Parts: sequence; structure tokens; C-alpha cells
Amino acid sequence: MLIEASHKHNLGLTKCGVIGDVGSTKILVLTGWGNSSYNKYRHTWYDVEPDYVADNLLGAVEWLLPNQ
Repeated sequence: MLIEASHKHNLGLTKCGVIGDVGSTKILVLTGWGNSSYNKYRHTWYDVEPDYVADNLLGAVEWLLPNQ
């Protein structure tokens, strides 16, 4: 799906980040389920370390843009 989207929208995947769990730059957003995932269930995903933890989606985007 990412490959298809990259072709459709002319995206260079090496310069893209995905908020989610697909194996790219990992940004944890603390809104929604993110806060409980980070605080209550962190021990269940010990092998995954987020590259950045953002308070909200805007914070994630603001961190992502200058770092790409």
C-alpha cells in the first residue's frame, strides 16, 4: 500500500514518515490510545522504541518536518 501511494503521489519513501507501526520512523502520539499504550502497556512492546513521543499530531508533524 505504501509503494502504491508513493507512485500515485510521487513520494520518496526515504523522506517520508508514517505515524503508526509499519517499520519506518516511529512517532508515538499520546492522544487517543497512545497515552495508555505508552504508560500501561509499554512493557508489552519492549522491542520497539519510538523515535519521538509527541503530545499530539501537530507536535508529531512539527518534529517530523525539520528532521526529514
